[in-house]
Amino acid sequence: MRKALDRSPEGDFAGVPGALMAHALDTFGNDRKAKSWLVTPNPALDNRPPIGLVDTAEGVREVDEVLTRIDYGMFS
Repeated sequence: MRKALDRSPEGDFAGVPGALMAHALDTFGNDRKAKSWLVTPNPALDNRPPIGLVDTAEGVREVDEVLTRIDYGMFS
């Protein structure tokens, strides 16, 4: 059973792989913005928050792809 997620920017981000967190930090420029993005439902992820997908390799790949699109200005 999946643990309930803390939706606040101060929530537990220990489950986020280091490389993915680094990508989010690089994309958004600071910890607060990166964490806020991770807990906010995202239309490119079927309105799921990115942090809710990081428990599988496929989910991590999906989130990383969205970050890459943001990096290149391709909002979907």
